[in-house]
Amino acid sequence: MKRQNTIYALILACTTFAALWALPALVHKATYSPDRYPVVYYSSVLSQFGLIDYGDKQTPLTDMDGNKYTAAQFDSLMPLLNYRQLMTDGRLPDSIGGYEVTPQLLRSTSFVFRYNPRSLSQPEPGLYILFESMPKRLGLEIPPDVMRLGAGVEFIDAESNSVDREKSDRFRQAFDKSGFTFPARWASGNPSPRKAYDEGYFSLDAAGRLYHIKMVNGRPYVRDTGLGETVDILWFSMYEVANKRFYGFLFDKGGNVYIIESDLQGGYETVRLDMDPIDPYTEQVSIMANLLYWTVTVTGAKGCRYYALDNLTLGRVDTHSIARRPNAWDRASAILFPAYITLEHRNSAYISPRLNFTGPMALVANILAALVLWFTAAGCCRKRIALTVYVLLTGLAGLLAVAVLPGYRGIGRIPAPDKKETND
Repeated sequence: MKRQNTIYALILACTTFAALWALPALVHKATYSPDRYPVVYYSSVLSQFGLIDYGDKQTPLTDMDGNKYTAAQFDSLMPLLNYRQLMTDGRLPDSIGGYEVTPQLLRSTSFVFRYNPRSLSQPEPGLYILFESMPKRLGLEIPPDVMRLGAGVEFIDAESNSVDREKSDRFRQAFDKSGFTFPARWASGNPSPRKAYDEGYFSLDAAGRLYHIKMVNGRPYVRDTGLGETVDILWFSMYEVANKRFYGFLFDKGGNVYIIESDLQGGYETVRLDMDPIDPYTEQVSIMANLLYWTVTVTGAKGCRYYALDNLTLGRVDTHSIARRPNAWDRASAILFPAYITLEHRNSAYISPRLNFTGPMALVANILAALVLWFTAAGCCRKRIALTVYVLLTGLAGLLAVAVLPGYRGIGRIPAPDKKETND
C-alpha cells in the first residue's frame, strides 16, 4: 500500500506539472492579443512627437496636443520621413534645418535599426563569412572560404571542407600579435553582400576586450579597440550606415547604448545615446534616424518609451511614454493562475520551462479549487485533508491532476485486486 501511494504521488506531481503548462497555454491561446502601439516619430517641423496611424487614410497624423492632420499635411510636417513622397509630388523643400536638401544626403543619413533580446540567447555559429573590405571591383563578392573563430582562427574552404593552412597561419599570427585571447566569446558582423561596404566583425575575446577584425587587400586586420577598458561590454550589433559615420551599436551590462565611431587618430571611441538605461534581456529597441533627429523606441513589459535625440550630439531633445494596457490574458491569468509554467519566451530562442507568478489575487481560485475537491471527493479524512492542501497550493492544475487520475473518488486509493480462495 505504501508503494502504491508513492507511485500515485509521483504520477500526481508529473500530471500537475503538465497541467501547470497546459491549462494556462489553452487560456492564453483563447485570450491573448498582442500589444499595439502607434508609430511615434519626431517632427522637425512641429518640434514634437507625432503619433502616426497608417490605417487612417484621412488624418494619419496626431500631434501631442491632439490635433489631427491630413495625409498631405502629414507629408509636409514630417519631410524627413516622407521625402520620397514629397519628391514625387514636387514639394520637397530646398533646405531643412539649415541643410541644403538633396536626395543623396537624405538617403545617406536615414536608417532604421532594431535590437531584439533574442540576440543575446542565440548560439554563436562559429563560422563567419569574411569579405574583402577593399575589393578591386565594385560590389562585395562572397569568398570561397569561411572563417572559423572559437578556440583559434582557421579558414575552411567551402567546397573541399579543408583548412587553408597558409591563410589560417597568416591570420593566426595577426591575432597573436594584437594580443587577442582565445576563445572568442562572440563575433558580430553583417554577412550580407547587399551593402555598400564591409567592416568585417567586432569580437569580444576571453579577456573582455573588443577587437575589430576584417580583411584588407587579402591581409588580416586585427585591432584592439581599447573600449573594453572603459565599457563593461555585453553585446555589439554591426550596422554599416551609408555615410560611414559609425560601425554599429554597443550595449553594456548596465543597459546603456552607444555607437562606436572613429576618432581623429584613427582609433575607436564611444558616444552614448542620451536615454535611460534599458534592460537588454527583456526590452526591444528600434531607432529611426534622419538628417536632424533620431527617434528611439524602447518597448518592454510596462509599455513604450520614446526619445528624440539630436543627430549630431545624440543629446536628448524630447521624451514621451505610453503605458501598456492589460489585455484579456493578463486579467484571466491574474484571476486563475497564481503561478504557471511556460516553455517558450518572447525574448529567447530556446525552449525551457519557466515558472511565472501573477500575484495574490489568483489565490482565490486556489481556495475555490480546494473547496471543490473537499466537497466532491470521497475517502478517508486524512487523505482528503492532504490532497485538499495540495490543491490549495497548486490550484486548478492540482485539481485537474487529481480528477483525471484513477481513484479520484477514493482520494488516491487504488483498489487491490480481489483475492479468491482456491482449493487444491
